[in-house]
Amino acid sequence: MSALVFRPVAHADLDRTVELMGLGFPAAHKFSRAFLQWQYYDNPAGAPLGCNIDDGKQLIGHLMGIPQAVRLHGRPAVVTLIMNVATHPDYRGRGLFLELVRRVAAMSAQRGHAGVVGVANRQTIGAYETRLGFQNVAGLEAHVELLPRRIDMARALATADFVHGWTDQTLAWRLKNPANPLRIATATADSLIVEGASTLPLIRARGAIPRDGLSASGQGMAMGPGVVLGLTPKGTARRRLAMTVPERLRPSPLRMIWLNHQVPDDRLDPDRILFSFLDFDAF
Repeated sequence: MSALVFRPVAHADLDRTVELMGLGFPAAHKFSRAFLQWQYYDNPAGAPLGCNIDDGKQLIGHLMGIPQAVRLHGRPAVVTLIMNVATHPDYRGRGLFLELVRRVAAMSAQRGHAGVVGVANRQTIGAYETRLGFQNVAGLEAHVELLPRRIDMARALATADFVHGWTDQTLAWRLKNPANPLRIATATADSLIVEGASTLPLIRARGAIPRDGLSASGQGMAMGPGVVLGLTPKGTARRRLAMTVPERLRPSPLRMIWLNHQVPDDRLDPDRILFSFLDFDAF
């Protein structure tokens, strides 16, 4: 490992990052230069922070974090959302994943962010929890619905320990995902229902976010089958014509993870989280 160089991510690394993501995730077709430019550098919330590993010939490790404005335990904060961790197949099993996460978490703390949030799968959750000190907050709920569920958004916002603080600028950016453009399907007095393509044929990805000062309006009605992935404060949502997706039918059950830089023993209450696919990179 002594020959490997760990260094901050640079914009000039985009093409090599696309190549590495293709090796790490050959079935994923979203990783283009345009996608990473949008996800990393067009984000109006601020500049990204990340770590690359170079062996002198090629990029063999990558992890990126982007800033995200949230309300944390009722107070405004900025956190780092980590994403797109990849290790070259020839270098797996050497602990590089752990070192990437440690270094990006340190960068996040140095920038003054409150903590690191992310989503782990079955293969990585153990390392995040037992070796890196992250809280294993909760498994993301997944259901398919024919009509959008009804959320008491005022109550959800009042009780949430963690919720994304959307602005018109960050929402407009999120809708412009070049690999999966999204649309606001419905606007109610307190919520926006956003839809895009999912990994399931004929089923839309669907998520609800607080309207909470946003000026965006809807473009019609959200109807038909939609898959909903995320967390909602307990007792604030009512499903309509919906069916839970069993874990055995999910490609990889996902879990929200959290690390607080400023209060190391902080724990989020899993019954007080408002979190949808829009808050990470599921679709």
